[in-house]
Amino acid sequence: MTAAEHCRVELKVPKDDRAPGALRGALQHSARHLGFPAGGEEKFIAAADRLLRAAFSSLPEEQVIVVRIEEYPDRIEVEMTRPGGTTPEWDAARSLPGIDRADEDASRGQTHLKLVKFLKTD
Repeated sequence: MTAAEHCRVELKVPKDDRAPGALRGALQHSARHLGFPAGGEEKFIAAADRLLRAAFSSLPEEQVIVVRIEEYPDRIEVEMTRPGGTTPEWDAARSLPGIDRADEDASRGQTHLKLVKFLKTD
């Protein structure tokens, strides 16, 4: 597979202390596949990890967060979907280092957070 091909990974992440490790591994694989610089890769992964952990704080034990990771030639998009309305724990997404764009939408009893990190070619 080349970086020009579209790749999508979907994880159903339970409220478990080990779960963020799966997200970190999947994001690390995607970032390296696309050739992200190490510093940018780590900041983005740390931001996604922080937001996932924050969302767990108000999530009932039996529910999961669905995480979709999509690779594009110029960026990685991570969408987190959780049950419930607006989540104050995701409010910080727009100001975390390592994220180029963050969009949140609450509809149909779910909240979606999309994080975007662009591959910068200097």
